[in-house]
Amino acid sequence: MEDNKNHFTYIHPNAVIHEDAFIDNLCTIGNAVKIEKGVYISQGAIIYGKTLIKKGTYIGENCIIGHPQRERLKRIVERKIKKTDSTGPLVSIGENNVIRSGTIIYSDVHMASNCQTGHNTMIRENTRIGENTLIGTNTIIDGNVSIGKNVSIQTGVYIPLFSGIGDNVFMGPYSKLTNDKYMMRKKFNLKGPTIENNVSIGANSVILPNITLKERTIVGAGSVVTKNTEKDDILIGNPAKFLKKVPEDWK
Repeated sequence: MEDNKNHFTYIHPNAVIHEDAFIDNLCTIGNAVKIEKGVYISQGAIIYGKTLIKKGTYIGENCIIGHPQRERLKRIVERKIKKTDSTGPLVSIGENNVIRSGTIIYSDVHMASNCQTGHNTMIRENTRIGENTLIGTNTIIDGNVSIGKNVSIQTGVYIPLFSGIGDNVFMGPYSKLTNDKYMMRKKFNLKGPTIENNVSIGANSVILPNITLKERTIVGAGSVVTKNTEKDDILIGNPAKFLKKVPEDWK
């Protein structure tokens, strides 16, 4: 580990940092943080406990990992506890991940290996992300979300509470999932869409609450999906309508 003396970096006494990890200037490493071999923490990053960053991962400038959830943050404020002394549910960042600058990851997030984020991404609590998944710049994942492996989430995507995304899914730039059918005008139990394996969602599409997109569904750019689909459906339009089945040579 780089000698942090006079670098204005704070490392909590209870943090465990491998000697081969690199921590740049102006970083903050809190209580119960564990950083494995070959991890690179860039300038200005803040890592709160309880966090595990596995070997070979890169954390970009000014990232916040382990941001306190609402109730924990309230206790910190009321009791005037240092954030660096407080610990929350485990954050686990897998091996060989790339977390680019400005990303904020809350506590109770588990990210598998070989994932990457773009810049200024936010991932809220109780989120699970499978291996080899890309989360693009300015994407927001609002928590209580499950995302599979080999998923490509492009720039500016919004994923709300209580959504589920399978494996090998593509979400085009600025596509949006929603979870509130009546937009607070009528009581509704929030429920985001279920996106099954191998689904592709075009840019600027909107998927309404509690919709299921079945395996290999393709949603054309700018479509608004209001109903469940069947396997291999191709949809276009607002509201989205069935166009044809996915050709055999696309599967």
